[in-house]
Amino acid sequence: MTGRSAEIVDSEICVVGGGPAGLSAALAARRAGAQVVLLDLFDRPGGQYFMQPPHPVSGLAAAQVGQGRALIGKVRDSGVVIRSGVEVFGADGAGTLLARQGERALVVRAKALVLATGAHERTSPFPGWTLPGVMNPGAAQRLVKMHGITPGKRVVLAGCGPFLLVVAAQLHHAGCEVVRVVEASPSPLRLAATLLRFPSRWAEAAGLLRAVAPLWSRFRFGRVVAEAMGEGHVNRVRFAFLDGEGRLGADDPETIDDIDALLVGYGFRPSVEIATLLGCSLRHDWNAGGHHVAIDEASGATSVPGVFAAGEITGVAGAYPALAGGARAGAAAARFVGRPAGHSPPSYAGRADRFAKALRRAFRVPYAALGQLPDAETLLCRCEEVRATDVAAALQDGGCDAHGVKMWTRAGMGLCQGRICGFGLSVYAAQRAGLDPASFGANAARFPARPAPLDILAEATAAAIAAPQGNLADESRGGLSGSASRD
Repeated sequence: MTGRSAEIVDSEICVVGGGPAGLSAALAARRAGAQVVLLDLFDRPGGQYFMQPPHPVSGLAAAQVGQGRALIGKVRDSGVVIRSGVEVFGADGAGTLLARQGERALVVRAKALVLATGAHERTSPFPGWTLPGVMNPGAAQRLVKMHGITPGKRVVLAGCGPFLLVVAAQLHHAGCEVVRVVEASPSPLRLAATLLRFPSRWAEAAGLLRAVAPLWSRFRFGRVVAEAMGEGHVNRVRFAFLDGEGRLGADDPETIDDIDALLVGYGFRPSVEIATLLGCSLRHDWNAGGHHVAIDEASGATSVPGVFAAGEITGVAGAYPALAGGARAGAAAARFVGRPAGHSPPSYAGRADRFAKALRRAFRVPYAALGQLPDAETLLCRCEEVRATDVAAALQDGGCDAHGVKMWTRAGMGLCQGRICGFGLSVYAAQRAGLDPASFGANAARFPARPAPLDILAEATAAAIAAPQGNLADESRGGLSGSASRD
């Protein structure tokens, strides 16, 4: 134990997450006159979409970086207090968050919360997925954009969704040899048909298609990665066809050798851990990423009074719907704490929502096939080293949902709290039990939702108990307490 006390931060509104939704929510609430503190996990706000590299960028990322820089500037200039590098690991229903910033414990108390915690990549296990060199497309994108490092020289991308196109273009621009892009959807015609219905997105789509045009001959459709191979590092990948019902068909005779990176991702899953700790109700929709926070569409209000949500945790839809949802939630949170808010969400909100839904229908995740991929020795839960054979035994012994399998095997109890393994467990268990994966349930997060040192946990918990939330609207009129400052 260090013997230090946690820093107490009071504000009328606390926004968790510094991506498009969180920035938009913080700006709307502040413009309504509310005191706002924004907590962000990363060193710089912007999230994955508006990522702010420490060096100049070019190509597809440049426009997004510029848009993000402009929005972040507006948020800072409005008086929002931005706390970067803050990892929230606990919450309760009284508007109190427990967090850490570096080696310091934080307790953040607010009259209203806006959760904009985004999404994380949806992974699914297959033989060889734990080999070094196998990673998610988003991780490779972050290496390139933030550090100017490529994941390898000869790279294969696989999975489903338009994000693969973006990453392929960025890797090609960075000098990688993109050997193959393997898309689970059966045909590019689905994307073309979707784009035809949304003329406002033609210019954006044309720019992306021009960027990937040199790679077009390397695209393959209607396939998934069946196995990654290598001694100590991935160097070979095998594919399998999908049949007309989205299940595994015959092996593709093509295997790719002499690779040094394999990037596999099947879209994104909402990051609902803090929301579940607060008791917010969830809904399920595979096309929205799976379990997501249920909200009132007009305000972003969740089932817990004073807790609002916006962006990808309310259903994966992309940056523009996130911006609009953040504006709605921020304004509603300001009204909740007694601040009049007259700002309306941007006019593109409805169009962006419709476009996002159409894209999700065009790039459906092949759940049945993914559940067929693991063999008996495939690790389903990396943290607790739970293999497919362990989960199969738990199902045979009576485990019939996520909670049951978790109790039998410890799958989902590790450091990631199911963020990595939750989706794969659902599709594998459903495949084994003949169930709809949605009926398998969600892996509910437990305190602490993220790893934290014991002294930080103790300091934050003790401070939260010793300093219960009061009337923050009165307490914070003189400014944010503690050492909160403009970042």
